[in-house]
Amino acid sequence: MEKRRILPIQSGLNFRELGGYPTFDGRTIKWQKLLRSGYLSVLTKADQGYLVNYGLRYDVDLRSDYEINRNPDPLMPPVQRIRASVYPFSQHQGLGVFSWLKRLVHKSAPAPSVLSDPYELMVLDEHAQGAFKKLFQVLLKNDQPNQSVLFHCAAGKDRTGTAAFLVLSALGVSQETIEEDYLLSNQVLFGTQAPIATPSTNNAALDRMNEARNVSLRSLRLAKQAIETSYGSMTAYFHQAMNLSDQDIGTLKQLYTEKSAKK
Repeated sequence: MEKRRILPIQSGLNFRELGGYPTFDGRTIKWQKLLRSGYLSVLTKADQGYLVNYGLRYDVDLRSDYEINRNPDPLMPPVQRIRASVYPFSQHQGLGVFSWLKRLVHKSAPAPSVLSDPYELMVLDEHAQGAFKKLFQVLLKNDQPNQSVLFHCAAGKDRTGTAAFLVLSALGVSQETIEEDYLLSNQVLFGTQAPIATPSTNNAALDRMNEARNVSLRSLRLAKQAIETSYGSMTAYFHQAMNLSDQDIGTLKQLYTEKSAKK
């Protein structure tokens, strides 16, 4: 199939390929292996068929149980659906989150608003880490050529953007490239200034984030800073928080990267 960064899905939201991005060791991410998107619940049969023919085999849903139950992903045999809810956070809800973040992450800086920048919690909270660990385990299972894992939330920009940051970091993609991919959501979702139309969750916090006009590099960088402050490095985070061994990371690189084509 034609290599396209933005997939030609007519009924879904923010469907994108992660193939083609370069890595530090001179390789590139394989095409038809890693996909990211917003909600799938409104996909037409034609778009479902496109994704299955494209090689989609694993659908990792990062939304809350409430969102999933209200707007479930369609059944698309032979695609396996996996729940990996990032929300709700396990231990750091409400006003207590401010003192927790200030103490643990930014000792000299004021803590961010939970509603505007939950990214630190997405990478540090135990429940959220469990969701991303589940995603990495699915990635390790996806060992057949031209078969894809898709991970998504509602708008495909915040929870999905954090997941993409973690996955691409593990594969050796530069932070600059990761940020370019992250910001692509602004162009895809809001380039025409059309309002985003995601199914309402009836949850003010989630709806507010899903309907935000754009994503901000400040949020993504807060997540990276939180990891480096709390764990020392991204590698230590993958070992300790994601339970990935060096062998696991090597397997991920073998499955999802390839030698760059000679110029």
